[in-house]
Amino acid sequence: MKIGYAMYSARELTTDPESMRKVLSEIAKMGYQGVEFFLYHDTEPGELKKMLEEFGLEAIGTHVHKPRWDADAQGEIDYAVKAGIPYLVYPYVDASLRTEEYYRALPAILKDLAAQCREKGIQLQYHNHDFEFEKIDGMAVMDYLLEQEKSFTFELDTFWCRYAGIDAMGYMEKLGSRVPMIHIKDYLGAGKDGVEFTAIGTGKLDNTQVILKAREMNKDWLIVELDNSPLHPLESARISIEAIRKVLGLTGVGD
Repeated sequence: MKIGYAMYSARELTTDPESMRKVLSEIAKMGYQGVEFFLYHDTEPGELKKMLEEFGLEAIGTHVHKPRWDADAQGEIDYAVKAGIPYLVYPYVDASLRTEEYYRALPAILKDLAAQCREKGIQLQYHNHDFEFEKIDGMAVMDYLLEQEKSFTFELDTFWCRYAGIDAMGYMEKLGSRVPMIHIKDYLGAGKDGVEFTAIGTGKLDNTQVILKAREMNKDWLIVELDNSPLHPLESARISIEAIRKVLGLTGVGD
């Protein structure tokens, strides 16, 4: 199991190709083995691929929000092919779309995107939040998606599972091979502007068993994502990977 970093966590630091390079360099020095993208900041795919090779990082995937899929799905897929990005992720359902009608339509939408991705050798994933555990026909939306369509895999966000009152490890078992990677987070609590996140190991959430379970199940990637942080994003990234490596019994960066 490899440890990855979601670049969404450092979005305030990345605005152009040069700042992208700087963040990737720092992330690699900390011992992260791969990164998951959010925006490319006008970085050409070939240039991004060279950056990753330069710093010894793997591309994990990219979160592509619905407006981008709607505007140019093939463009997103072609970029991923050229940059060597193996996964594209449908990461979020906007609040205005969280209706029974849209959830019923979503499996077909994902099936179509998965087919387009597969034609180019890319895999499609769906990333959950807490609202996917609301009910449709007495069934959680997550379970509905699982049952209705098999052409995509899941990037299980274990924090949002737990925030919704769901047993994340039980869900990892339930989904099995349909979850090749997971996200982990830590948090301080729910503030007036939403959840207040913090570096792994410094908040309310004990991720020890989730980390060990992911390793036991041979997940490809354990990805650190913090939507916000009271510390500098890169300091949170450093603290987080050190906490994870301690749980895994790793000592040196090269382990």
